[in-house]
Amino acid sequence: MSAASNIFPLLERLLPERIIAVSGRSSQLERLYAGVGIPSQRAALGESFILISRLEEASDLQALYSDLRAQALDGSVAALNDLGWIWLNGKYWRADPTLAGHLLRMAALQGSAPAWFNLGQQYYFGKGVEVAYASAAEYYQQAFERGLEQAAAALGDLYEEEICDSDVQEWKVDLHMAYHWFLRGAQRGEARCRFEVGYRLLHGQTVAADQKAGVYWLELAAVAGVMQAAEELAVHFSVSQNALRYLFWRDQAIAMGSSLALTMKLEDQLQP
Repeated sequence: MSAASNIFPLLERLLPERIIAVSGRSSQLERLYAGVGIPSQRAALGESFILISRLEEASDLQALYSDLRAQALDGSVAALNDLGWIWLNGKYWRADPTLAGHLLRMAALQGSAPAWFNLGQQYYFGKGVEVAYASAAEYYQQAFERGLEQAAAALGDLYEEEICDSDVQEWKVDLHMAYHWFLRGAQRGEARCRFEVGYRLLHGQTVAADQKAGVYWLELAAVAGVMQAAEELAVHFSVSQNALRYLFWRDQAIAMGSSLALTMKLEDQLQP
């Protein structure tokens, strides 16, 4: 018997007919954690989330929910993840992290990479569950293995994170594992991972310094729009006195909104 045949008969009982609207203003802490995880309905290019646009522009959230509910009951794994994501965050209607966890697990068991990632976020932030970094790492890895490259960045960050909370002291910083995941993400084309790898190679952090390889990864990240990568390249070529490449990356960083690069340009103009 397939996972779907076991799961979907439960959905009609799990999914309420009506959502509960968010009442009043959310607290600062709630606003801080309102945007964890990712929906399935994403644009083909960039990070513009189609579902978020629908939610932000909806005049009738109940009608939008009814549509998502119908899709989920009709077998849509994407809708299942999206409903779990919305209930996990509680920005658009009242949060229910327990229900969110059930829905995300259902979607994950059917191969949804965003659902695995969202489960990782639930255990990383402790939304309705105890914070468990080991579980978060396992779920992020499942997401990465199913094609979600940004999960590698989450894993890299996780392995660099120092733990102050005694409840999660079993987690240990492992800079080599962090680099391993940043490198895997970089090799898959994840832009932020490419920046992290390039930065470490350029400065000899965790790995032996290799300026040529560092510049290679930073340039790939900068071309993909990572402003910090363009800044690093501008600083590097300024120090190495490669005027043409310095000016190119300085101006690219300015175009991306870098105040650091703009300051560099103003200082250049003041020099005799």
